[in-house]
Amino acid sequence: MVAIYKSGMGAALQDIAVISNNIANAGTVSFKRSDTIFEDIYATEKNRTSEIRLGNGVQKLEPRRAHQQGSFIMTNAALDLAINGEGFFAIKNPSNPDELKYTRNGSINLTNEGELVTMEGFKFLDTEGNEIKIPFTVIDNQENPRRLSAINVAANGQIQVDYGQGVSINVATIGLSTFKDETKLRSDGNTNYVVTPESGAAINSAPQDTSTATGTIQSGALEAANVDTTNELARLLRAQQAFSGTSRLMQADVDMIRRLID
Repeated sequence: MVAIYKSGMGAALQDIAVISNNIANAGTVSFKRSDTIFEDIYATEKNRTSEIRLGNGVQKLEPRRAHQQGSFIMTNAALDLAINGEGFFAIKNPSNPDELKYTRNGSINLTNEGELVTMEGFKFLDTEGNEIKIPFTVIDNQENPRRLSAINVAANGQIQVDYGQGVSINVATIGLSTFKDETKLRSDGNTNYVVTPESGAAINSAPQDTSTATGTIQSGALEAANVDTTNELARLLRAQQAFSGTSRLMQADVDMIRRLID
């Protein structure tokens, strides 16, 4: 019985840890909440005529991430991008070009070299997997230099850069990646994910691609965490009560054994 109680307490502790992490990241852009997954452990009593499955505790499984889309936070910043639908931005580690990660966080910074990067310095990629670079100055038809005046990102991911009145250039199309099973992506911190064998390789395409069902780009917005704080607090109370109840049962069982021994 002690082993059964111990497994129940361990399951409740894992539930508390996962829910606490959800609540702690409720304000993190593009964070995806996780759910704890458990399954019953059964023992079969074979010395009876008909088999009877007896409960033998609970087994903890890997928490499952819920990738439902969060609501949008309107910022009106040209380089704040939210994905309305399926897909992840592909980002490259500048210190390790072979390392690719994927994120829904579209808070983009423009470097002094014209590169589009995350807060950690990872570079955003276009539909071909190339780094996106925006020139600050171009030469117009009259051989006059024109400096960058505005950046606009369309719903289909096209990045249009304006260089004063009458001069606009489509620099690139920001890419989106989809996966066979996005719930199997491994979290790598800072709302970034890496590919696993279970998730399948990334399928790169443009936004609004019907063949891969990628979503559209919402410029001037960021995706909020998909965490309902009220619901998470209710779940946390249930998990704490489950831990408290199991620990009391375990203590009662220990006290009963001690009295029998004495």
